[in-house]
Amino acid sequence: MLTRVTIYFLLLVLNLPLFSRMGVVVYFQANKAYIAKVLCVNKNRPSLHCDGKCYLAKKLKAAEEREHKQTAERLEKMPEIQLFCPFGNLNFSKISFIELLRKASNFAFLANPVAGMLKGIFRPPQF
Repeated sequence: MLTRVTIYFLLLVLNLPLFSRMGVVVYFQANKAYIAKVLCVNKNRPSLHCDGKCYLAKKLKAAEEREHKQTAERLEKMPEIQLFCPFGNLNFSKISFIELLRKASNFAFLANPVAGMLKGIFRPPQF
C-alpha cells in the first residue's frame, strides 16, 4: 500500500510542470467574471467581446516563457557525458563504418557461420 502511494506521489510530482498551463486555464474558467470585469485589458472596449481572453493569453505566454527559461537553465547545468569508444576518436563524416570495423583489433567477420552447421541437418526429403 505504501509503495503504491509513493509511486502515485512521484508521478504527480514529475508531472507538475505539465499542469502549470492547465492551472492557468482552470483559474481563468473559475474566475472568468472577475477577470473580465477587473483584470481585462480591453474592458473599456466591450465591442471586442474579449471577456478576459487577453488576460488568459498573457498568462499562458508568461507560463510558456517560464517553462522555456527553466528548460534552458537545466540544459546549461546538465553535465556533458562522454562515452567510451574502443576505436579512438570517431568522426563519422570522414570515415565509413566499414573502415572503422577494419581498424578494430578484435573484429572478425564470418559471412554465414550457421550455414555450415545446418547443411547436414536440413536436407530435402528423398522418395
